[in-house]
Amino acid sequence: MTAKAPMKDLVVILPGILGSVLQKDGKDLWAVSGQSIWQVLTKSGETIRNLKLTQDDPEAESLGDGIRATSLVQDTHLIPGFWKIDGYTQTAKLITDNFDVTPGDIYNDPDDKAANFYQFPYDWRRDNRANARILKKLIDQRLKCWRETSGAADAKVILMAHSMGGLVSRYYLEVLEGWRDSRALFTFGTPYRGSPKAVNFLANGYKQLFLDLTEVMRSLTSIYQLLPIYKAINIDGEYHRIAEVDNLPNIDKLKAQDALAFHREIEAAVERHLQEEQYRSFATVPISGVHQPTLQSATLIGGKLTASEDLPGVLKNRSDLGDGDGTVPKVSSIPLERSKNLDNFFIAEQHGGLQNQAQVLDSLLNTLRISQYTLSDVRAPQTAISLSLDDLYLDSEPVAMRARLVGLPNSATKLKADIQAVSGDRSSLSLDFVEQEKDWVLAMDNLPSGLYRVTVKTETNGEQAPSPVHDLFEVVRQ
Repeated sequence: MTAKAPMKDLVVILPGILGSVLQKDGKDLWAVSGQSIWQVLTKSGETIRNLKLTQDDPEAESLGDGIRATSLVQDTHLIPGFWKIDGYTQTAKLITDNFDVTPGDIYNDPDDKAANFYQFPYDWRRDNRANARILKKLIDQRLKCWRETSGAADAKVILMAHSMGGLVSRYYLEVLEGWRDSRALFTFGTPYRGSPKAVNFLANGYKQLFLDLTEVMRSLTSIYQLLPIYKAINIDGEYHRIAEVDNLPNIDKLKAQDALAFHREIEAAVERHLQEEQYRSFATVPISGVHQPTLQSATLIGGKLTASEDLPGVLKNRSDLGDGDGTVPKVSSIPLERSKNLDNFFIAEQHGGLQNQAQVLDSLLNTLRISQYTLSDVRAPQTAISLSLDDLYLDSEPVAMRARLVGLPNSATKLKADIQAVSGDRSSLSLDFVEQEKDWVLAMDNLPSGLYRVTVKTETNGEQAPSPVHDLFEVVRQ
């Protein structure tokens, strides 16, 4: 067994939106883990509605509503049609199993307890500026204690952030100057330039079954900060930024403008820091999912906003950039200042599984072990699996999946789907896709209601075999 490697730096894991347990006055409001959101809403719909945000102050540490984040949601959780995550257990185990670290509770440890591995749960409803300020306050305190007690006076911070957690981190690092105490930021599917999926959810919600939940989510400052910052809305053939368009359905223009200002603050800070020699000792390392069908833009016709995979005008004639991780477009997963870098890390995987993907974790482990924060030797795989399926199915309709092999002829192999029930005690299924022209299709009838994890892989292994792709879906009783 390999001995644990020393870790002198302070490591912090940040989840994405939905990824923190929220409590109100000591009772769970949001603790979805290993069960379907349909089950949660059925049992505690009124509790969920208490998450609605009525006001938000980016300068305030607390809103005085009794709601606080207590821990990370370790297992599977999703909002159908919006965001879904396959947990953070493997990300944490990467650190604790391979490095000699002292775990701590970033909120509740005594001021004099020295620790160098923390998880940072946060109130994901709120303005990312507020959570970044809380993060800075805690890191300043914990890093000082660790440096003084461990003897590692030159210890710095390593942030590992999934999805929106990367936006919290960026505001802390750039606007609040946290980079001066930091060694690296690793992001898994962070929407640096926003996601059209957030536009679609705000404008259209997701099926009438989830109307109450849609209204709650529309109240959140954080979701507006996930909107695209580039010109992604097609109106009469011309593309516009969301913050510059009036009367978009169910979208508050003032909130959209403030969200754009949030991103502009980060951009301006980065521009300043790039002029400083010392800034080169800090690294931002984006890890991006690719080859998955991903919404890229939206069109406004007759007052209705319709999202699609059509590329916006800024990417005209660049179909090679028209994919992503199923949630975040490829071009959005890279910070502006790294647009021309050759060491960006791309891998065929869905958004919710990036932080658990074996190849990603193996590369990250080796990078951390040798304290070398560049991934220039990692390139996108030559072959990949592209998977398309809905988040939610009614039990009266078939569960339909469509997949495509990238860089590998269909005749060279076969595709299989392993389907595991996350909620409920049911046997796993292993089913074959059927080849249909350029695609592979799989349809299942009579699947019991519940939350499922699907793994799509090739029948054969080997150097040319693409990495398996993972996703989540839910079947609900009509």
